[in-house]
Amino acid sequence: MRRVRSFVLLCSLLGAFASSVSAREFVQFSAPPFLAGPSVSRSAFGITYVYRGRAPFAQSELQITVVEVPKELAGDATRLPADCVGAFLNELRARDPGLMVGSEESASTVGALALVERRWLSQRGERMMTGVTACGLHRGYFVSANFADDLRSAVQSFPAVRAALERLTLRF
Repeated sequence: MRRVRSFVLLCSLLGAFASSVSAREFVQFSAPPFLAGPSVSRSAFGITYVYRGRAPFAQSELQITVVEVPKELAGDATRLPADCVGAFLNELRARDPGLMVGSEESASTVGALALVERRWLSQRGERMMTGVTACGLHRGYFVSANFADDLRSAVQSFPAVRAALERLTLRF
């Protein structure tokens, strides 16, 4: 049942945003100096802001995604953030079958936004990568923050990314 719900959520996320995409920016964010960007991708699926690392954190990446909560999923608001995290993790697993996801969900905040997050590890060639996938709800939209870095440098980059995310402003 959980897989079916996750599949329905992902399909709905991919199709729900078509009528809402516009030129407006949904977030205001000042990235740490080692992250360049954003490159902004607008599509029928949502809006994603991608920031990529520069030396010495060249493997760092941050993605902030905003998508409208599909109407067919809007019933159980308490489960939606966890289901959103699951959908993003399933997408990561599709690209990286060796993805190892932590078993515990934890709560975090981005500014005033409450998030559910899961940590993960992935072997990419010679590198061990670690990441955090987090999702919350704001005014009928999923807001997801996904960040990753090389395991060796994450101990320095993750605190800087988290501090910057605390200043994220949602503009909708």
